[in-house]
Amino acid sequence: MANRTADTENFKVLYEHEKKRREQAEAQLEEANQKINMSAELIKEAVRKYENIYRKLLQFKDPDYKEEHLAEEIELVNSLIDSLQVKNDPIDESLEYCYKKLEKVSRSFTVVINQLNPKIKDEICVFYLVLRALDTIEDDPKLSADTKIILLKNFHLNIGNESYSHDDIGDEPDYVELMQNYCHVAKIFNKLEEKYQKIIEDITKKMADGMCEFIEMKGIQTLAEYDKYCHYVAGLVGIGLTHIFAASNLEDRKIMEMEDLANSMGLFLQKTNITRDYAEDVEKKRFFWPNELCSKFTDDYAGFLKNPSQKALDLLNSMVNDALRHFTQCVSYLKCLGDTTVFKFCAIPQLMALCTLELVFNNERVFSENVKISRAESIEIVSKCVNFEQFKFLIAKLVNNWKLKLNSNSELFDKTKIFLDQILLAL
Repeated sequence: MANRTADTENFKVLYEHEKKRREQAEAQLEEANQKINMSAELIKEAVRKYENIYRKLLQFKDPDYKEEHLAEEIELVNSLIDSLQVKNDPIDESLEYCYKKLEKVSRSFTVVINQLNPKIKDEICVFYLVLRALDTIEDDPKLSADTKIILLKNFHLNIGNESYSHDDIGDEPDYVELMQNYCHVAKIFNKLEEKYQKIIEDITKKMADGMCEFIEMKGIQTLAEYDKYCHYVAGLVGIGLTHIFAASNLEDRKIMEMEDLANSMGLFLQKTNITRDYAEDVEKKRFFWPNELCSKFTDDYAGFLKNPSQKALDLLNSMVNDALRHFTQCVSYLKCLGDTTVFKFCAIPQLMALCTLELVFNNERVFSENVKISRAESIEIVSKCVNFEQFKFLIAKLVNNWKLKLNSNSELFDKTKIFLDQILLAL
């Protein structure tokens, strides 16, 4: 009896201690929320106070800078500030994890996702992480083909499984950690509206089934197979995103009739990455360049690694041209977007990809390293690509500079020029 009384007293002490800790934590959270809201109000006031000065500075810097461009930038600043306002909801540990993990696995997509309308921001963050987990299974060289197929085929059934976890899947530390802590992604997925869950599940299943088709293949043989593979791993992403845009009513539902254009958005990004990542992929024994193109220049395209020749450059430029053929459809898709945040989410990666293609074109460095556009160029694209008019201006400038490089009588260069001229006509 004495022991039971002592246990009760100990429990009371522990309870009071934990209660006090919780109250202190809530008070600290409330104080932090107030400081954030006060900071947001101060920033808003600064934006209002210095709007005229900002306008004059922009016009001084660029006489062609139009008033509506300023209005859009001011609107963006205000919308970002509004997103800082705290509603005194408890911090969602899983949501916080998702955004931190998103930044780790893709800094470029973090930027465009974070500026999205709140109606679809979390949905697209989760969509990206779900597909990143799927990619992690596909890319892990430690897994046998049979194991990959089993995991991929069943993954769509586990998207919302809060107990789903793997300790040893992934070829990068951040991917391993994502698979270990997938429960956080599942928890946020389960909080999404059913219409978004169905879109994510449908695309994930189709992508997994497509990946399984290519797992045991020793490289991609034909251009048709190359298009098919890129459709599965990237075109479907464009289609899924399009359905999310329509489901949210941020875009007209007619956009769902543009699946071919949405597919091209994904193909262009994927083919740009595959072309750029030659050295990294060959070192990891991954072969994505289609043999139909490679066989025109070599019997062993992996042999170009750190040993480029003119044939290697001709093959590289053929890969660039194959990617370029999709860009006019990307322009057509972007023309149809109405929401500013959706437009920027879609346009900025496309513009960065085109800049990347221009950089890798005829560039022997591709065969020894991962060639990327500079951070300064990325920042310029993010800051300037605010609407379709600015997108057109940036694309035209890039394409015209690229055309200046085409100073050879090469048949491949002539084909590149044709694609670049088609892009200018599409704008």
